[in-house]
Amino acid sequence: MNSRTAKILFATVLCLLTLSAPALAQISISVDIGVPPPPPRVEVVQEDRPGSVWIPGFWFWEGHAHRWAEGHWVEARPGYRWEPARWERRGNIHHFEPGRWEPVHQEQRQGHEREGHEQRFEHEREGREQR
Repeated sequence: MNSRTAKILFATVLCLLTLSAPALAQISISVDIGVPPPPPRVEVVQEDRPGSVWIPGFWFWEGHAHRWAEGHWVEARPGYRWEPARWERRGNIHHFEPGRWEPVHQEQRQGHEREGHEQRFEHEREGREQR
């Protein structure tokens, strides 16, 4: 496969992963290389956008070099959370896992709600103890 075809295929897959509906089957593409990615770039997110999720930028491998994909906002998907792209070191190999939407199970949602309630309760109790 030549470099141009690989670039087009990779860009197409990234678009499909980012824009596909949660009901569609999940596509998984991984990359294993010996060259570690550079440190992540610092991205300044200017504002919070209600109903949207920030997809952070990441390094991806393009033929013979790492390339940076800029972060961007996407519409939130109720019942799902975004799992960012990441590189994992496996011995001498660096393995790329693309970002993806993961379902949030009912137990996790309830757990987060309980944690928020417990944190508020703990904060209130600390305030009373300091008085």
